[in-house]
Amino acid sequence: ALHAAAIAATVIDAGLDVACFPVADVAGPETTAAIGDRAFGDDPELVARLARIAARTLDAFGVGAVAKHAPGHGRAREDSHALLPRVDAPRAELEARDFVPFRALADVPFVMTAHVLCEALDPERPASLSPAVHRLLRGELGLRGIVISDDLAMGALEGPPGRRAAAARAAGADLALYCPGDVEGSEAVLEAAGELAPQVEARLAGLLAGWTARRRPLPAERIASELERRLSA
Repeated sequence: ALHAAAIAATVIDAGLDVACFPVADVAGPETTAAIGDRAFGDDPELVARLARIAARTLDAFGVGAVAKHAPGHGRAREDSHALLPRVDAPRAELEARDFVPFRALADVPFVMTAHVLCEALDPERPASLSPAVHRLLRGELGLRGIVISDDLAMGALEGPPGRRAAAARAAGADLALYCPGDVEGSEAVLEAAGELAPQVEARLAGLLAGWTARRRPLPAERIASELERRLSA
């Protein structure tokens, strides 16, 4: 909770409303360093509990949580910032381990999809561009949050930014995330992504109103100092 409070304080100080946290990936011996210690651990039930505490803490301070990277990035050996990881685990193993935290985070306001190809779910497309995976998130896992893609500029994906955004939206993503900030790419993504669905726009407005009502100044330096003290104890 203290870690999440420190993140909330940082986000509020920056004038932002949402934090791309918590990481709900279950770590394993093969987990890429790109996830590394951002994961809460290798026990899916523990990851679920800690991720829920983090999400609730953010919400209590008026910051929106993003559970990531669905349906799980913990088995990926490669860094999806650079190339597309492929996971060959059977579906039963994914259900017993990787899906567990995301089921527990069904009511978190946002969920971010992974640029990871899970062969048991879709042998051709990464989760972020897969209609089958988006249906699984909404159906079997019961996720009710707004679905956002991971950064579409990452090396795991191919093609120009606009094509990537169109594929993410066609797969079922509500929002397409594009992080580099270059004007040409951003314009292409905005055009390809299209308008927000009215129900998503209404939900965003409701979430923002709730966060604004709960938000209050946080002693960022004191929280950071206490967090550092506990980590070094």
